[in-house]
Amino acid sequence: MSARLLVVRRAARAGTVRLCRVVALLAALTSPMFAQVGPLTILDHIRVDPRKPIDFHAAAYPETLYVGQQVTYQVAVLLNADARARLRRNPEFLPPELRGLLAYELGTPTRVPPRVMQGGEYEAHVFQRALFPVAAGSLAVPAPQLTYGLPQSASYFSREERYVVRAESAHLVIRSLPLEGRPDTFTGAVGVLRAIAHLSAASARVGDPLVLTLRLQGIGNVKLLPRPSVEIEWASAVPGSERVAVDTSGPLVRGAKEFDWILTPTQEGSVVLPVLRYDYFDPYLQQYSIAETKQTPLVVDAGVLAVDEGGESVALLPLRARSGAAPQLFGLELSTSASQLGVLVLCLFAPIVAIVLSLPRRVPRPTPIVPVTLASLRELEATADVAGHHATAARGTRRVLHALLASRLAVPAHQIVAHRQLERVLRRRGVSRATTRSVMAFFDELDQRGFAGSVIASEPTTPFADTATALLASVDQEAVRSGRAIPLTNRAVLFGVALSVCATLASTREVTAQPTVPDLTTPVRSSSGAADRDAAIAAAFTLASDAYLARRFSEASSRFADLAREQPGDIGILANWGTAAWANGDTVEAVMGWQRAARLDPMAADLHERLALLPVGARGGFADVPMIPVPMVQAIAVASWVLAWCLFAAHRRRRMHAAMRRWDRALRVGAVMLGVVSMAAVGVAIRGRTALGVDGLAIIVRPETMHVAPGADADAMGGVSTGDVVQLIERRDAWQHVRHSDGRVGWVPAIRLVALSETSRSE
Repeated sequence: MSARLLVVRRAARAGTVRLCRVVALLAALTSPMFAQVGPLTILDHIRVDPRKPIDFHAAAYPETLYVGQQVTYQVAVLLNADARARLRRNPEFLPPELRGLLAYELGTPTRVPPRVMQGGEYEAHVFQRALFPVAAGSLAVPAPQLTYGLPQSASYFSREERYVVRAESAHLVIRSLPLEGRPDTFTGAVGVLRAIAHLSAASARVGDPLVLTLRLQGIGNVKLLPRPSVEIEWASAVPGSERVAVDTSGPLVRGAKEFDWILTPTQEGSVVLPVLRYDYFDPYLQQYSIAETKQTPLVVDAGVLAVDEGGESVALLPLRARSGAAPQLFGLELSTSASQLGVLVLCLFAPIVAIVLSLPRRVPRPTPIVPVTLASLRELEATADVAGHHATAARGTRRVLHALLASRLAVPAHQIVAHRQLERVLRRRGVSRATTRSVMAFFDELDQRGFAGSVIASEPTTPFADTATALLASVDQEAVRSGRAIPLTNRAVLFGVALSVCATLASTREVTAQPTVPDLTTPVRSSSGAADRDAAIAAAFTLASDAYLARRFSEASSRFADLAREQPGDIGILANWGTAAWANGDTVEAVMGWQRAARLDPMAADLHERLALLPVGARGGFADVPMIPVPMVQAIAVASWVLAWCLFAAHRRRRMHAAMRRWDRALRVGAVMLGVVSMAAVGVAIRGRTALGVDGLAIIVRPETMHVAPGADADAMGGVSTGDVVQLIERRDAWQHVRHSDGRVGWVPAIRLVALSETSRSE
């Protein structure tokens, strides 16, 4: 059946069948090199030794073959009835060391029921591998080894005797592929192959990539199939990825390998994908053959801004108006260096104002409110002792001690009337806890003796003057020499915040040098005066827009490029430059203009629609522009930071105002939450700045193959297309190490790259 099908196939291809060709084909089918090897082939060619309970053999079929042809290596383990009954565990198989051969396991081990062989009944277990030689010559496959153990008797506790047996070694004769009839395009493929080609879309558009896939399937080691060369007149072809699938369930290794190419049509109209031919050597027919694909028709439409034969454009993308140097927030250009300096000044000035206004400052010690000395206190106490009026002495001592403590602690006397207030002021002035407790206990004793009447009749153990003198000495030694800060007022807080805002507004003024001015003509020349400069830019912008509307796309692209060189931060100019370049069919400059404009204004929906027109490699991965409003996030971070320090200042203020104590927790929590919001906003802003930056990004100016190492002779790992955005990693001589937006990392020639921040491309 196979021979009949092959004959018909050759007949359909050539048209006539010659008798000599049919005879050669039948001879090839009956040759040993084409003989099918089954799982039981080794059992038909070995001789079993009936003296061995377990026999072990190995063989390879065929023994003579071509480079790249499959040879089936089989190992058979035969067990007689006595060995099957006595064997307690599976034997250990040690495969041979294979050198110069690629191996695949073929299916699962085959168990052959007991059969009579050379006078004895044996159960066979067959293991097989597929081997592929990679070089011509004579090759020996070493003998495999089998280790097993058999008990010496039928007892379960009988000791096992260990046996080691070796099978035969195999000898292979590997022939080189014949030179006769070898095509010039042959690259070394061996097997029986069939080719299928298909495109990823039934229609295409000029400038938009599509994927061509060539599938090679059949018998052989498909992993070693080399990539063919593909040249198409109506499109540029860049090698893409490769995929391999191997099937080892049958007697012959088979599988499929797919090669991708990225096609970028350069001509519009009805085109045909040509027949792709792949040369291979058929080892079973012992001749070279060709696997051919079918022709595939394809309709290539005009590009988005292509011009038809009548001179009318198919579509025109709208232009943008001039939008200034950068996105503004509340009239402030937050992307300039001057504004960044202003924001930094504000962020540093706000905490400084809050901390300075809340620090304690030195105040002069006030004179005692009650001019009473300790000497007069002792006289008062002596008079009270003679008269027996201890209550009067206690009240007088309390009044004098209260006045002296107020003078020493530099606070008004009415603020330490209550015991709780006095205790808090003592602790805040640095008086130790033990001294504070002693002072409060002495005041309690004076209150009891001075105002309890006749309830306490006993005399004090220590004179009031001595106790008061000792406590005053301790307080004077431990308390600080300066008072607390003067309480903050609403006017002071507002003054600090207003001063910070004024410093920011003053620093955000444009102080950078003005660039040169474009003239009304294409060459940009300098002009004096800001008004003349702005008028010249507006006139040049109008000329470029008129050229675009008149469908002079090359002139419009050149004019917008000159304006972008002079105004690199103007979003409208950059967007219009990309639009004019896209209309002119220049994908590289379109990527430059649209990518840079979108990164300056990531929230613009129209710019993201323009990016969607670009190839996948120019808008995917890290080339994608995240919609993060960096200026707004920066404003939130600065506002949260300033408000957090304002709440901190208010929190410090409430410590000296009893009326604000109930807001203590709210002020503290609010300051912490605003600080967290500020830090989170800073993180988002940094992430947005990093993702929206153009430093370290480049564009592929022409299709190129990416290599695993610098050098044209290094292995290829796919290709890159025109307009793909890559990330620069390292440069070595004339090669650049890049990371593609799809995740691949490899080397491309540096001459094929242009920085995204440039305003001109280099071929």
